[in-house]
Amino acid sequence: MYASKTYQSAALLITFVVLLSSCSFLSRGVLGDRDARIASETAKQAQEQFVLGRYKKSLEIYSAAYDKYHEAGLRRGYAKLGEQTKVAADTWFQAGNFGEAGSAYRNLFESGITTRDFAQALSFDDNELMRKIKACSESLMEIGLMRYREEKLEEAIAVWKKALAFDADNRNVRNAIDTATVQLQQLKTLR
Repeated sequence: MYASKTYQSAALLITFVVLLSSCSFLSRGVLGDRDARIASETAKQAQEQFVLGRYKKSLEIYSAAYDKYHEAGLRRGYAKLGEQTKVAADTWFQAGNFGEAGSAYRNLFESGITTRDFAQALSFDDNELMRKIKACSESLMEIGLMRYREEKLEEAIAVWKKALAFDADNRNVRNAIDTATVQLQQLKTLR
């Protein structure tokens, strides 16, 4: 009788372990499908925002999903989006569209993507992004100075404001805007 109860207990234990492992297998399959759906939906939403030029929003979508799920597909998609954003910024920089380039570099920098656990897989880091932001700001400063020297004060101010959009703490740009604004007001009162 004791052997029979031991056998029954062992059989029940084995059955329980088999059921438990099959549940584990099923849950892994279900979670895998769920993770794939989450990664796919995140990628879709982020790409929609990216195509519309809303780089900050697209990066935020990936960041929030990755923070919540830490799924491999999200990690790959997030890194890919970071690279796409960097390529877009580099393309604008090469084309002389320093306002768009600077904003995209700033969005990447502020997104924190370079501090993630996959940052070593990225082709850029914070130092490079800051150098690019500074280069965009300096380029816009020079363009604004050319307009200023041509006595196109409103155009100079507009160019410098583009720099402030992504480099808000730049004192040189702020001072240039202040000086040109005062001069523009003085010219308007003389007319």
